[in-house]
Amino acid sequence: MFALLGDIPFQVVGSPEALSDSRGYDYAEHRVVQARPRLQWLADELMTIRLEMLLHRSFTDPAASLLVLLQGAETHASLPLIFGNGDFRGYFVITKIDTLSRQLSGSGDMFAVTVRLSLCESPIEFDPAGPAIPSFLPIAVVAGGASSNSTVPSLLTGLSALAVSPAPSGPPSATLLPEDVATSVIVRSAQ
Repeated sequence: MFALLGDIPFQVVGSPEALSDSRGYDYAEHRVVQARPRLQWLADELMTIRLEMLLHRSFTDPAASLLVLLQGAETHASLPLIFGNGDFRGYFVITKIDTLSRQLSGSGDMFAVTVRLSLCESPIEFDPAGPAIPSFLPIAVVAGGASSNSTVPSLLTGLSALAVSPAPSGPPSATLLPEDVATSVIVRSAQ
């Protein structure tokens, strides 16, 4: 397999004849009185990838392959682009499909068609409904070799004291009182 765009495979036979990508870098030009303008970098532009491929009846059904690409574009979804060597390029949307029929039958069926596919990078934005991916070790996550069959609460390697402390003894309230936390689980930091 040459590449995979979402669930749309690009096979080695009939792989793109041309592959180009472009990256842009956006700058603002600030005019200065009696001096040359100054540039200020704003942001990187989205990457654009262009694929040109020949779909020929000798190795595929050109009409069906073109239909798969059109359906992928009509979903308007960000699709992962992964090359056969494992290179993950990111998420892309199909922004343009140009076709040029090379060979047609007498009844108009496609024998060979050149497809130019334009993909635009689609940065994945934060999804509040999705799972959180913390950049730190959360409280009460076992990072060391803690055994789960321990019957006596103790400070285990990599396990927060909050995970092994007994439940508060008083009635539930929004205020935490000193007697709600057992002194045996309070540990002074090394710093």
